[in-house]
Amino acid sequence: MKLDLAGKIKNTQLPRSKALFPMFEAVVNSFQAIEDSKAPAAEPFIEIVVERDDDVLPGVEIDASVNGFAVTDNGVGFAEDNVEAFFTSDTQYKVGRGGKGIGRFIWLKAFRSAEIESHYFEDGKLMKRAFKFTTTSDQPDGPPVPSSETDPKTTVRLVGMQSPYKENCPHGLAIIGHRLVEHCLPFFLDPRCPAVSIRDKKDRIDLNHYFRETFAAKASQHTFKVGESVFTLRGLRLYNPHETQHRLIYAANSREVIPEKLDKYLPNLQKRLTDEGGPFAYLGFVEGEYLNQNVNGERTNFSFPTDQATDGMFGEITLDAIRAAALGCVSLDLQPFLEEINTEKRTTINSYITQEAPQYRPLARYMDEFIDHIPPGAKGLALDMALHEQMYAKQKELKQESHRLMEESTKEALKPEEYEVKLNSFLERANELGKSSLAQYVAHRKVILEFFERSLQANPETGKYPLEEIIHKIIYPMRTTSEDVPYEQQNLWIIDERLSYHWFLTSDMPLDTASVLVNDSQSRPDLMIFERALTFSEDEAALNSLVIVEFKKPDRSSYKEDPVDQVYRLIREIKAGHFKDKNGREIKVQSDRIPAYAYVICDTTKEVEIIAENKGMWSTPDNLGYFGYNPKLSAYVEIISYAKLLQDAKRRNRILFDKLHLPGGLS
Repeated sequence: MKLDLAGKIKNTQLPRSKALFPMFEAVVNSFQAIEDSKAPAAEPFIEIVVERDDDVLPGVEIDASVNGFAVTDNGVGFAEDNVEAFFTSDTQYKVGRGGKGIGRFIWLKAFRSAEIESHYFEDGKLMKRAFKFTTTSDQPDGPPVPSSETDPKTTVRLVGMQSPYKENCPHGLAIIGHRLVEHCLPFFLDPRCPAVSIRDKKDRIDLNHYFRETFAAKASQHTFKVGESVFTLRGLRLYNPHETQHRLIYAANSREVIPEKLDKYLPNLQKRLTDEGGPFAYLGFVEGEYLNQNVNGERTNFSFPTDQATDGMFGEITLDAIRAAALGCVSLDLQPFLEEINTEKRTTINSYITQEAPQYRPLARYMDEFIDHIPPGAKGLALDMALHEQMYAKQKELKQESHRLMEESTKEALKPEEYEVKLNSFLERANELGKSSLAQYVAHRKVILEFFERSLQANPETGKYPLEEIIHKIIYPMRTTSEDVPYEQQNLWIIDERLSYHWFLTSDMPLDTASVLVNDSQSRPDLMIFERALTFSEDEAALNSLVIVEFKKPDRSSYKEDPVDQVYRLIREIKAGHFKDKNGREIKVQSDRIPAYAYVICDTTKEVEIIAENKGMWSTPDNLGYFGYNPKLSAYVEIISYAKLLQDAKRRNRILFDKLHLPGGLS
């Protein structure tokens, strides 16, 4: 069977983010070559040379981009069996070590060619073999020749890094060395690790020394099982200042496969931690035979499912399950640091609940359940959002519990004494959360009234008052109907608590668009509200009342149309149409007898006082508004000044604010 080498390389997967992986593969081969040496050198070594482009001017302290790597070792070398395996696609030669037989294809995925020169012992003689590996070469250039060297030595040069890997390859010698150590951690953890160094024309780094200083200090090891499979996690503290994120690495055959940021799963790990050695980032290195057996050919991913909920239904171990067990080991390693962070968070949360957000008080008893999920340092809005999520989760949990309790009661699955215990526990917690929801709603009202009051004030720079649209939007969203707006997004209670409980409402919509009306009028009431009767006439539901609300600009001194005449006109136009229910059926009512209520919200200027007098309206006891009744239209009309609207809303809600001990009570 012939091998189409170019096609094989084209089908080999290597993400652009893995630009260093070909070099890593060459280094791992060097580690294994030293392990395989039957007569190991007195001082086994691996040296990596970073070869760069000559595109940086002399004296400039910027590293040129990487063009290639040369990896040299004094291991077993390219003896006959090794070179035969090298030129055999998907060879099983190193399968016992997790070899996939495609590492050299990754070389040609990212590099133009690989040049190999190997001095090795064959039948007691030191021989030399040199050849160039490209997409057009499928055999060694020729037979080996006697070597002029005195000791074994093999160099693999990866030449001509290609796009897109070249653009995504790190430049700095330190970061390249760091990532190599990280990728090959198990080799460095082995006491028999050879001397490993990396250099370019300017610098050299002893990677064994770097490993001891940066990785090895305070290393820990854990063993855990998922199903029947055994895994190990090695925990390391990275003191390098460039390491800013805590990570978990899943490895196969002693090499990194998937890295994950730990703060995604443990929010307490958003910043570096500090011990007596200074600030550090935690690295968890997870290994296991299950990972070795299920890694893909390129060692860039695993073949087992990720999600336990959707993919792990047939007993197969998933990444979710491995991660959950590994996170338990991480938490154990970092327990003192996590406890200190949680203690600070508890103090912050308790202070916030006591001083600013009493609606979250019921969460105090559950704090141990969610404290790990609150971001460290969260304050203000960030803390409120986090607690709001926890409150919602607890309310959802209680709702599910109530359904289970009802089912158990119906099926008589519980003994009477068991049911009573469960019911009492449920009611205690449900009542706490119910009070909290009420407190949250009261706090919302306070915020809305404060915003409403500020919105009524004149601009200090221009002296002008806001348009009526701003007031309108605070009380109810414009150009919407009650079919569009959730109850939580309307503030009709500012005008009258009863308005919140309506059957149908339109806000700044033409009458001919209202789904409950057959009407050809283009008039647009600011708010038109219908109520439904609580009783029935001849088995037909009837309309109970009609409400019209008109907003006028604060401090407006003149009107083209008398605002009271305006609401009278709107009432006539509405009553002239036919009414439908939400199913489109006509409601049989005598529209001229439907009681109507109209609110004109405006400042009581001199012109408004004259209008009220001309209509025979009476002044309210506080002299901040007027009211009257039109018997022909069955219409009650009230003129409410903005001062009265705000004052009355404050008075109705003050007892609620006081009982909740909200700071900065409304005056």
